[in-house]
Amino acid sequence: MLSKIDQLLEAYEKVINEPWATSLSGQERIWFLVYDPAEQRKIDFRLGDFETATIKAGKKWKEISLKLCFPSWMVHHEYRDGYFKKPKYIVDQLEGQFIPFAIAFLEAELKKTEQDQDTLIAIKDVSSLFGFVRLSEILKSCDKYYKGRLLIFFPGEFEQNHYRLLDARDGWDYLARPITL
Repeated sequence: MLSKIDQLLEAYEKVINEPWATSLSGQERIWFLVYDPAEQRKIDFRLGDFETATIKAGKKWKEISLKLCFPSWMVHHEYRDGYFKKPKYIVDQLEGQFIPFAIAFLEAELKKTEQDQDTLIAIKDVSSLFGFVRLSEILKSCDKYYKGRLLIFFPGEFEQNHYRLLDARDGWDYLARPITL
């Protein structure tokens, strides 16, 4: 019997080997690889298998991590010491300052990634933004900065065209394609 990760890899291999339509919108060119958050370490360990499957399908693989997005913003914030003393005061800054920063962070990462229509860009560590910003707010602003497909490694759930990050937030409807078990 195959493990959950092996089953997810099989589902991914089916999707990556399909022909890529060229007339899709940016949001329709996003794939969410949805898995149980408890499986995160196993997914991280098996990233190379997803890369291998992508290359075997004749596509290019690039990775972007969002792990440093929030720390990069915080380290340069003039009130960071105060936020560590009284974290409740950061809430007001998240919408006005961090969301635009997070969008610019992903845009910059996408722009510096060498890519073409046959490139799959794997976005990992999306859970590092949990509690600070909704992933949907960032993704909808970045669709003009990638040419092929975005693969979002998504620890959460997908049900009735609704995605929920870490099973803890109200989800959102999205035009992205889910890859699930």
